[in-house]
Amino acid sequence: MPLGEALFKRFVRRSTDERLERTIGSPRGLRMVFARMPRMYSPDRAAGWTGDIRYELTYPRAATRTWTVTCGPDRASVREGAVPGADLTIKLGVADFLRVAAGELDPAKALLSGRMDLEGDFAVALRLAAMFGQPSAL
Repeated sequence: MPLGEALFKRFVRRSTDERLERTIGSPRGLRMVFARMPRMYSPDRAAGWTGDIRYELTYPRAATRTWTVTCGPDRASVREGAVPGADLTIKLGVADFLRVAAGELDPAKALLSGRMDLEGDFAVALRLAAMFGQPSAL
């Protein structure tokens, strides 16, 4: 595991939700997290699927930050903001998003407990982890 990834995971594991929201959940912190996603994308694990995944991340004071990951046949790209007609929309709190990204929160448990909501193509949700280099959790 690369050093940066290990440090990220350790920081998330040792942090309160408030600390995560203030630091990695800041605009700059989220840019760094989302910037890593295109580098982790494995198009061969997308099973021919291409499209958009929208992340709607909420903060305790009801603010929401939206990011879109566009998965193509050869690479992925990411941008802040929403695109209309995303194939899959993932809604969760920013701290929970960071815990899922660090492997500290199982996405299936987050979904079943109501901490995460999915709208759209559930087949994409099922292979999302594998598409981005993680063991599939859903």
